[in-house]
Amino acid sequence: MKKLILSLCLLSSGYLFSQNITWQNITLNVPNENSQAVFNLIDGFYSNIEIPEGVRVSLWNIQFKGASEKATHVLNLAGPTDALVEFESRKLTPEWDAYVAQLNSLTDSDGFSVTAGTTLVRYNLDKWQQPIAQSWQFIVNDPYSFISTFADLMSVFGEKSGYVSIGQTSHGNENGESHYIYATYPDLNTALDFSQMNQSLGGVTEFGKLTRTITRVMMQSWE
Repeated sequence: MKKLILSLCLLSSGYLFSQNITWQNITLNVPNENSQAVFNLIDGFYSNIEIPEGVRVSLWNIQFKGASEKATHVLNLAGPTDALVEFESRKLTPEWDAYVAQLNSLTDSDGFSVTAGTTLVRYNLDKWQQPIAQSWQFIVNDPYSFISTFADLMSVFGEKSGYVSIGQTSHGNENGESHYIYATYPDLNTALDFSQMNQSLGGVTEFGKLTRTITRVMMQSWE
């Protein structure tokens, strides 16, 4: 049985090494005929509970992915570690159990996963709410060089980019994936113009192997 343990995956940035964000992604495989019911269920649950200050819950639809990725949606929570831990402690209730049971009945277990980690460097924090997001997953053999090289490349783009974070996946990682780069875009046209980000990624691949990318669209958020 799937046991959802929601937590975190969001972002903010100017260019920060401190005040980083702990995150957790729950991927869901939602049959098309159940899409509206799943949205209504998640919206009804998170619209009617108290969410700690600094924590953000968001639901995303996956638009672009590889053939092996079965998930259709990502539910993520993000925020300071202490606030997220406190939020988790509230879930031992009959209401939570009923919510999880109903969500399980509407989704396919093939494609369900839970991953968690933390951001390490963040840029352009004021743009973290942009509605399109893309993540690049890496197997990194030299974390220090990976992060510092990307930081040097990001300094060229500055505010031309959306929100960007570099982070580490510490729980639930698959196939040796250890780090990620996450970027937001204001619209799909901007997301499809990969020139700036591709130029940045070219420098870091010397220190990490790119394994996959996923692009998703925001459906709703709760704070």
